[in-house]
Amino acid sequence: MIEKYKEINAYIQKVEDSEKIIDKESEAFEKKWKWNNYFWNTNDIIVEIGTWLWNFFSGEVSKNNDKNFIGFEIRYKRLFVTAEKTLEKWWVNFVLIKSMAQNIDKIFEKNEVSLTYIFFPDPWDKKDRQRKHRLWTLEFISNLYDITKSWWSVIFKTDHKWYFDDTLELINKFSKWNIEKLSYDYEVEIENFDKKNLTEFESIFREHKMKINYLELKKLKT
Repeated sequence: MIEKYKEINAYIQKVEDSEKIIDKESEAFEKKWKWNNYFWNTNDIIVEIGTWLWNFFSGEVSKNNDKNFIGFEIRYKRLFVTAEKTLEKWWVNFVLIKSMAQNIDKIFEKNEVSLTYIFFPDPWDKKDRQRKHRLWTLEFISNLYDITKSWWSVIFKTDHKWYFDDTLELINKFSKWNIEKLSYDYEVEIENFDKKNLTEFESIFREHKMKINYLELKKLKT
């Protein structure tokens, strides 16, 4: 059955063969607090949860060769395309993990990550049976806080206002994060908006004049 499925989805084998993709979470768990050994340097670690089809991730890697980048994605094709497109620009300082990052506390040690981008995660349905699949939960918010270095940040974007509000409610309940920036239309309200460095979703949303919600959290020194 597995071999038949591999024949149908050729990207499964491509992901398994790629040296820039970790396709088993158990392998990522083994690198907890050892990521600088993996990258052979002590540079800051930048995480993107949900790389989609490479545009933002690849751009950030190519502009910041003094940083180490780790991208999370669940779809095989997206993983492979992101790896290949990023390799065209730079090949040393990135790796992709097949995961949507609910297990970040098992992948990163406390204070191991500098900056995390979370762009347009699936909000799931408002119904209780769907909420359990969401990325943003109190547990995730707490784990994200723990793995983030002091004075560093998390940047979150979504086009779903109700999901944004639900997430804000959870963050306020957790209470430790400092809200640096908050906007329900960040292209208009946030300074230094860079329209040249957009995710695939943002390019589509701009064409349809859809507003994007933006949140920047900072972990103050503890």
